[in-house]
Amino acid sequence: MLPFFRQLRKRLLTENRVRNYMLYAVGEITLVVFGILIALWVNDWSEDRKEGERRDKLLNALSVEFNANLVQLDSVMLFNDRVLDASLKLIRLEPEAALSIPSDTLRDWLQNTSWLWTFNPQNGALRSGISSGDIHLIKSDSLINLLFSWQDVVADAGENEERHIDSQLSSPSVIAPYVRSTDFYRITYPKMVKSKFPSDYPGLVRDPIFEDYLSEVYGHTRDAKNELQLVRKQNLKILQLVDRELGRAN
Repeated sequence: MLPFFRQLRKRLLTENRVRNYMLYAVGEITLVVFGILIALWVNDWSEDRKEGERRDKLLNALSVEFNANLVQLDSVMLFNDRVLDASLKLIRLEPEAALSIPSDTLRDWLQNTSWLWTFNPQNGALRSGISSGDIHLIKSDSLINLLFSWQDVVADAGENEERHIDSQLSSPSVIAPYVRSTDFYRITYPKMVKSKFPSDYPGLVRDPIFEDYLSEVYGHTRDAKNELQLVRKQNLKILQLVDRELGRAN
């Protein structure tokens, strides 16, 4: 093809056909420009395809990650409900009524006030997307904003969880004078013999310090759960937008 164009150009110049040569030159330039444009388009198409593959890989990883976080959130909130329920039952319990309730039931209520489950989300895919810059390949600005604010929302919930934990860590000093540790260990180790020294649940219920302890546990657990509900709401919104970006939305 190139030798043909060279011969044609040489023949036109030799025959002094300037007008035809100018037309030929314009045509040759147009052909070159057209070739360059095609090459650029192919290159852009290839880059767009590669970026699309990276974007979909990140979105799929985020989908797996935030679905796992949702499962963990629901588990933590379930245990928070157990803490709230047990705390209210014990706060409302009159000392005399404690005598008529089986000690194993009272022990279980007390045990449930000491759950220390916290939300520890998976963030590997999110951190990778941010550090690599691939997060900016996501088309939805709303999704990008939610992903960037995720860590702050989780941190806010973590502060309430810390207060929740601090209140529960005081339980041994409050409960130990009245309830034998053997009662609790027998839950995990059934072969352990029953304590020789009976627990005094009515005395525990009469202690105003125990009432204060239950009030703190209930209040901090309620605050922690309220924050986790906000985390869960954002988690669900992220999953919804991820599915929409992947074309999986209903």
